Amino acid sequence: MKVVYQPDLVPLARALGAMGFEMHPLGADVAADAVLFTSLPGRALHARPAPGGALLLNVRGLSAAETARALRRRAQTPLF
Repeated sequence: MKVVYQPDLVPLARALGAMGFEMHPLGADVAADAVLFTSLPGRALHARPAPGGALLLNVRGLSAAETARALRRRAQTPLF
């Protein structure tokens, strides 16, 4: 899964990369499956989405494990 992240999330990006996610900084020319942000949702909207769309994920307060779980589910909270 190709994941784009905002600049202040480098430590989280490294941890997620170690879990198998393909991490790229915001502004990279990749078709993103997901975009991680904490405070710049406007910039996150400018990421190029993958053909199936991109999950915009606010990771403020989430651990790497919680973020990975949300990425795998393609949702931040359970539906039920």
